[in-house]
Amino acid sequence: MTKMPRTKNIKTIEAEISQTEEQLQRLKERCDKASQKLDALYELKKHREQEELLKAIDKSTRTKAEILAFLESHA
Repeated sequence: MTKMPRTKNIKTIEAEISQTEEQLQRLKERCDKASQKLDALYELKKHREQEELLKAIDKSTRTKAEILAFLESHA
């Protein structure tokens, strides 16, 4: 004779729903924090690349027109 699985009552189901909602909220918060950190890192990388380009342009003996022409020809 096989045993029938226990049926869950409404209180048990509501408790599981509540617990799962809390877990999901914590995961969303962690995801949002990670997303913000990633956005900040991309912004920092972009800023550093811009600084690097400005330094290279400053050290260059080429004119602005020559630099722009080069960049446009390789775009």
